[in-house]
Formats: sequence, C-alpha cells, structure tokens
Amino acid sequence: MDCSEIRKLDKGELHVHLNGLVSTSVIKKLLEKTDNEILNQCDLDTDLNTIRPAGSLVEYLKPWNLLRLVPISRFDLKLIVESAFLNLLEDNIKFVELRNSVIYIALLNNISVTDALEWVLTEIDACSNKFNIQAGLILTVTRGEYTSEHLRSLINAYKNLGCPKNVIGLDLAGNEDIEPPRDTAALFREAKDSYGLGITIHAGETGNYTNIKDAVINYGADRIGHGTAVVKSHEIMDLIIDRNICIEVCPISNRLTKAVPELESHPVNEMIKYNVPFVLCSDNPAIHASSLSEDYLVFMRETNNKKNLHEMYKTQKTYTFLEGLK
Repeated sequence: MDCSEIRKLDKGELHVHLNGLVSTSVIKKLLEKTDNEILNQCDLDTDLNTIRPAGSLVEYLKPWNLLRLVPISRFDLKLIVESAFLNLLEDNIKFVELRNSVIYIALLNNISVTDALEWVLTEIDACSNKFNIQAGLILTVTRGEYTSEHLRSLINAYKNLGCPKNVIGLDLAGNEDIEPPRDTAALFREAKDSYGLGITIHAGETGNYTNIKDAVINYGADRIGHGTAVVKSHEIMDLIIDRNICIEVCPISNRLTKAVPELESHPVNEMIKYNVPFVLCSDNPAIHASSLSEDYLVFMRETNNKKNLHEMYKTQKTYTFLEGLK
C-alpha cells in the first residue's frame, strides 16, 4: 500500500496534541502578530518543526516554546482549531481525541481557566459539526511541581461548565524523570471514578517500563501514550494484556524522539507477537511535517503487517473514550 491508498482508509485519532496538529503556516502567521522576546531568539522557518531525530526529548519539544505563545485572542483560537480539523479532514479521520493543556490559553488571554475551557470546547464543537468529524477533548497536565494544582484547576473548570460530555479524558505528559506531587495519581483516579473520564498517561516513552506499571496501578490508566518500553518486561506486557490496556503507538514520533533508536526494530513488532493491544497515532503531525497516514506507512515498513492496518479503524473505535463508537 502507498500513502495515497492509506489516506483513503477511514481512521480514528486517539493521540494527537491540538497545537501539534495545526499547519505550520497558520502558527507562523499568528506568531508574527505577537510581541514576545522569545521570538527574537528563534527562526520561525526551522524552529516550528522537528523532522529529524532529536538529541533528546527536550530538544524534540523545542517547538512548544513557540506554540505556547498562541492563541492571543478568541479569533486566533478559532483559526488554530479550524486548521487542525482541515488537516484531519484531508487525512480521512472520522473521529479525534484532541489533547490540550488549556491553562496556558487562560494565561495568554487573561481569562479564567473556565472561560478558556469554554472557548476551546465551543471551537471544537463548531468544527466537529462543520467537518462532520466526531471530536472530544482530553485535558493534559505536564509533570512538574504544579501538576496537581493545574489538574485541580482543570477539574474545577470542567465542573463549573456542568461536566460537558465533550471533555472525555485526562492526560499526564512531559518528562518522565520528573516526579509530580504525590497526590497527582489520586486526583486522576478520583476524576475517573467521579466523572467517568478516560485516563491516558504518557509512560514508557523514555525506556523505563516501571512507569507503565505505575500508570496502570496508581493512575488507573485506560491507555498508555507511546509505551515503547512495554516489551522490555513480560510482567508489564501481561499486566497490559490482562487489563486490556491499549498502547498508543506513534511510529514517526517514536523515531524523532529517539524513544526507538534508529538501528533498532520498533517495539510494535513485539506488541503484535504477544498480542499487546495498540492503536496507531500521530502525536504531533504538523510539527513532523507529516500525517497519520504517513504513520500508517511507517508502520507498514516496520512490520509489513497489512492485517493490523486494515483492522486499525475497528481497533481505534474499540479503545476510544468517545461515546457511541464502540
């Protein structure tokens, strides 16, 4: 199969960050309107994309130093969300779970977190209806000393808006070597138990498979973001299989972050061998100058497995947090 054939396949997207889905040309235009000293130290023609393997996860995440500077208005947010959906439409994606931190939008626009969340949800709903792509929002917090504080702010905003159905889950992202506050895991589990939110945790991306066990046991994870280290431990694979936890495999991102070194076989081959549940995702396709279809193509090159590819849409519907698709 070539990329044009793959592009025609119906697809679902379970791991994509909103800002990482927006066309670089749109981000550049929005950044050119801002007045921030960070821009003086950057080259917008090169620093918004990561298209070659980075030296570290920190280096890979460099574009986010710029992406966090927008939107500076509600109209700019509308342009961001619309660009994201246009890219989904072009890739024949039928449903999407968008990840966003929201809090930075509140800070940039000097509004409450509740108002920022309402902005995001309204724009997502408008584009979902316009482009006929079912969509939900996963609220993301980053590992660090303020993780639990930010999570409480997001949950409070969610409650202030009456627990809207298009907020479908919570995500923990960021440097796995940074330990979040001790109450973070309990807050995730409480949100899952109280509001039925799905839980997905970035874990096992940097080689530490014990983080995957922690995500499942302590955070109540339903899915694991990246999870490339899962194949390093039969105990962890058994745990994932027994609890039917899905790994969100992002083939292009895994190579660009060096979660999977250039000369090593992608762990998805072992996942297939041991029947570890997984879905194919794109992570940050615009940053990669890529698309989910190209992730499918890389998967084919890595595995030569057409069966999983043809069944992927069904698998994505099985593990989505969105209602009415299973």
